[in-house]
Amino acid sequence: MKTKLYIIGAGSVGGHIAHNIQGYGSRYEIAGLLDDDPDKIGKEMFGYSVIGPVDEALLLENVHVAVGIAFPKIKKTIVQKLSKNKTLIYPTLVHEKAWVSGGVLIGKGSVIYPGTCINYGSEIGDYVVMNMNCALGHHTVVGNYTSFAPGVQTGGHTHIGEVADLGIGTSTVQHITIGQGAVTGGQSMIIEDVKSRATVVGVPARTI
Repeated sequence: MKTKLYIIGAGSVGGHIAHNIQGYGSRYEIAGLLDDDPDKIGKEMFGYSVIGPVDEALLLENVHVAVGIAFPKIKKTIVQKLSKNKTLIYPTLVHEKAWVSGGVLIGKGSVIYPGTCINYGSEIGDYVVMNMNCALGHHTVVGNYTSFAPGVQTGGHTHIGEVADLGIGTSTVQHITIGQGAVTGGQSMIIEDVKSRATVVGVPARTI
């Protein structure tokens, strides 16, 4: 018997999980989606019903839940709200077409898309979303709730804080620190540390 999986969020990440769940392990079947958008509740999206708002997860017991949210701050707020329900189980979803070296740690509730490669010594926190075709150098550390857009590449020993939001094609040289809550624009080339809650863009990246 397959394990039922509820998806939090009927947006882009939730849709990806719903359409591609078999690539994340044949043990799961989608039980439905939960979303706070009233225009989505009661409708079918991605082939499954949006059965109610996110708060309905507080009424479920001992079920598996995937947090399909791209935006780090919203994701953190939702997880903290749902933490009242201690029975919820947050599986780590790594697509079968991702490559993860030995010696890598990935936290609960994280979603690693196909085409992504993670080298040895790396540590990925909880509730991280890593979109298609990212490449992490050895000993990259990623904080909880952080999200990577497609094509992010890190040099070895990059440290990324919690709730950071990395834009499409962001790249770092080795030994870079990106602070908590920082935002990087698409195609940013980061050659210097980024302060917490800063926004950087460009080649090389500069603070705006």
